Amino acid sequence: MIFGAAYYPEQWNPKDWEEDILIMKSMGLSQVRLAEFSWALMEPKEGKFDFSFFAKVMDLLHKHDMGVILGTPTATFPPWLYKKYPSIVQTSKNGIVRTIGTRRQACFSSLEFKKSTERIVTKMSQALGAHPSLRGWQIDNEIGHEGSDVSYSNSALVGFRKWLKTKYKTISNLNENWGASFWGLVYNDWNEIPLPASHVASGFNPAMIQDYYRYNSDLIIEYVSFQTKIIRKNSPNIPITTNLYPSPFLPVTEMSRVFSELDYVSWDNYPVWGPQLEPFPHPMVAMTLQYVRGLKNHPYTVMEQFSGQQGHDTLGYLPPPGQIGLWLVQAIAHGANQIFFFRYRTALFGQEQLCYGILDHGKQLTHKYFELQKTITELQEVADDFVDEPYPAEVALVTDIDNVRNYKHQPLTDGLRFEPTAFASVGYDIEIATWFAGANILNVNTHLIPSDLVDLQKYKIIILPLYTMIDARFVERLEEYVRNGGCLVLGYRAGIKEKNHWMRPERTPGVFQEMAGVTVEKFEAIGKESYKIKFRFFRGKCNKFCELLQPTTAKAIAWYNDSKKFYKGTPAATVNNYHAGKVYYIGTSLAPESMVLLFRRIFRENQIPFSFLGEKTERIRRVGKLWNYEITLNNSSKYKLLGFSFLKPFAYRIQKIPK
Repeated sequence: MIFGAAYYPEQWNPKDWEEDILIMKSMGLSQVRLAEFSWALMEPKEGKFDFSFFAKVMDLLHKHDMGVILGTPTATFPPWLYKKYPSIVQTSKNGIVRTIGTRRQACFSSLEFKKSTERIVTKMSQALGAHPSLRGWQIDNEIGHEGSDVSYSNSALVGFRKWLKTKYKTISNLNENWGASFWGLVYNDWNEIPLPASHVASGFNPAMIQDYYRYNSDLIIEYVSFQTKIIRKNSPNIPITTNLYPSPFLPVTEMSRVFSELDYVSWDNYPVWGPQLEPFPHPMVAMTLQYVRGLKNHPYTVMEQFSGQQGHDTLGYLPPPGQIGLWLVQAIAHGANQIFFFRYRTALFGQEQLCYGILDHGKQLTHKYFELQKTITELQEVADDFVDEPYPAEVALVTDIDNVRNYKHQPLTDGLRFEPTAFASVGYDIEIATWFAGANILNVNTHLIPSDLVDLQKYKIIILPLYTMIDARFVERLEEYVRNGGCLVLGYRAGIKEKNHWMRPERTPGVFQEMAGVTVEKFEAIGKESYKIKFRFFRGKCNKFCELLQPTTAKAIAWYNDSKKFYKGTPAATVNNYHAGKVYYIGTSLAPESMVLLFRRIFRENQIPFSFLGEKTERIRRVGKLWNYEITLNNSSKYKLLGFSFLKPFAYRIQKIPK
């Protein structure tokens, strides 16, 4: 188990460096991340390179047996580059042209930016790629974040037209697939096709928008692959990653493809950020960690772990004693084998003066330092035993990138429309987190895996919410899985849309009708309202969307139960026996408490052990080389009775179990 920190020697006096290294080592850190925003230092003028600064820092770190992960510095570029090539920047959906002075400005469709990237990454990897302190490379930083996953620039328009021509071959084929006869938008030439940017009223063809998201995704996939190939050539045998960021489905990028050429996945873990008055619920944080683990089904790195209050212009929640240590334990328990804290010391200047690190603006040791030092000391031995072992699970929640994109531009209901910032559409994320919470609250180890990577046969239960847009081959695999005894849990609006965005003629659940044993004629989007439902013995609530289920061969297991609705008594969820397996169909979005009730039944009927220790208590099971482990986290400000003893607020307990 490796612990480290993000370190920015360029922001400090060289006289500080050695003392900084000794402070980091004293709390149990053995590696640092460097250089991810340092293009201007390395190439102060076009074609004039100087890597001596970071070579000197790496020499000092090596002297003290500290390893280094180097970040390629392409998340920002020098002002001289923008001055020479002003067209390399992105344009937002609303027509705002990005400029120098912030970050994530570059358009991935720009040939000038790509050539400049090739030059700096080549020179950097040649100069530093064989340094004895080097332990890894991080490509870019939070690629696609802050709305930079999609650009509407002139170069993006040119690239999109080329991408479409490659995909569809002929303009008539494009017109047919897009259904261009609707509103008479039949194109005669590739150069007639616009960008689906902001508009006055109505909207662009959803098939066009979906393709535009796919095009932008391909740009980022190719850009990461492009850098990877350069580094592999000049710095062989050094692992390569890139770091993702909350929320998992914020970008339209197909991250499973981004990581197909990389060695491991990295994540920036911020359970609370900015002006939030309380952290995200622990099941949502757990969901994000499982998302990262599932992208390669392998241990991951937290490249930025919360160590102090964070914000660019406003601050919020102060974690009580124990909580930042608890978040560290949670990240490791869910599959991290490397943790880098953000950051070692808080910047005195710049846009992240309010992003507090382990140390504040001075060098005085802080409560954060001592809490994390204590947690690292307590964890090191047991973590070393299990972190590189597989994370066991009999349940998998499956996500799908085309449906992520679909629900961004066609969210169906105001209940799935959630945009906390102009660039963030994360209604899908919240719905997935709610489904994941049903298993997490019952302390059932659950994987979260993309549909293109999941091995269905490894799991007793597959959970598949918001699977509206189908892949025919995946549907065939699901049918075989259930036919042979698997259990499939489907969410509302399943199986009714093709990859080209055409709706299927069958009633919901479309291709799953026979498997689910149910049809839907009537449905209602209820936005942010909430209505009553009932299970056999319990009462609950639903929201967002309500389908009025008509069982054919299925049996009802939950019903709408609100007197305000004419469909009170109509089935809201069903179960159907299909050959040797079962299909549960959930025709509404359940509140978290109701989701727990649902999964309680599903787990019991499918012989999955579960336990309920309270809504703020999480238990994770890990298999180690020498021992098995039961890790219990108290995410509450209250003492928690476990067996015959109490667990303190924001404390954890790791129980060794003989193999």
